[in-house]
Amino acid sequence: MTETDVCIFKCLCVRLNYPPSHPGHEHALRRKLKYFFMSPCDKYHAKGRKPFKLALQLLKIIIVTVQLVLFGLSNQMVEAFKEENTDSFKHLFLRDYFTSLSLSLSVFLSVCQYLALPQKSVGRYAYVRGSALNDSALYLCQRYYRKGTINPVNDTFDIDPHVVIGGQEIHFCISHKSITLILKAIESKFTLNFQKLINVTIQFQLKAINIQTIINNEIPDCYTFSITILFDNKAHSGKVKLSLLNEGSITECRDPSVSGHGETHVCLSVVLLKLNPSLSLCVCVWRSM
Repeated sequence: MTETDVCIFKCLCVRLNYPPSHPGHEHALRRKLKYFFMSPCDKYHAKGRKPFKLALQLLKIIIVTVQLVLFGLSNQMVEAFKEENTDSFKHLFLRDYFTSLSLSLSVFLSVCQYLALPQKSVGRYAYVRGSALNDSALYLCQRYYRKGTINPVNDTFDIDPHVVIGGQEIHFCISHKSITLILKAIESKFTLNFQKLINVTIQFQLKAINIQTIINNEIPDCYTFSITILFDNKAHSGKVKLSLLNEGSITECRDPSVSGHGETHVCLSVVLLKLNPSLSLCVCVWRSM
């Protein structure tokens, strides 16, 4: 044996409380080392020792996995709710178009659908007052060149690249009469010159509540959707690209109330009960180390 092997052997003997000069130190050391490197099943067959630590670790893995799955399902509900609302907004506010007349009708259709949203939509939405530009509920804006003349017959054009922004604000509406008046006011002030037109944007916000989280004993979240409808004509190719951008933000609902579940602290207690087993297992593992 080398000096290094002798030193390691002495250290193991001291750790196992066997002096190197003890007659049975070599046999005992081999048994200790053999038992130390046994698997939990071999230890159970050798001494009948039940693998409590292994069972504790497996239980911890199961609970953490279940928590991760529940967390993933909750996030899936959030993303699904946003996507479903985006699809609803596209069906509500957009339409196909190819001519100048149909483009103008599409712009007014989006505004009309917004004004008549409580009567048109199956989903429960609420207007957000003062959310758009100039403290209005909806902002209709067009961007166009200051001067623009295109004449493909003579292969000539005359364009001033300076961009002009013109908008129309809608502060709020209550009745069907006000809807008609607002549309007439927009039609008289908001005209589209397609030779100069770059794009038309409609901006507004809507509120909604995702109540499907009640299934998982979670407090429903309140959403604010910032919607921008873009009619893009910058290419002047004869096809105006239509897109709808929906950015959703989550906020805590005010004074939530779920019938049959008591006050909100009961829901918080459910969350704490879910976290308690994991915390207890961590404490047990820390003590057993």
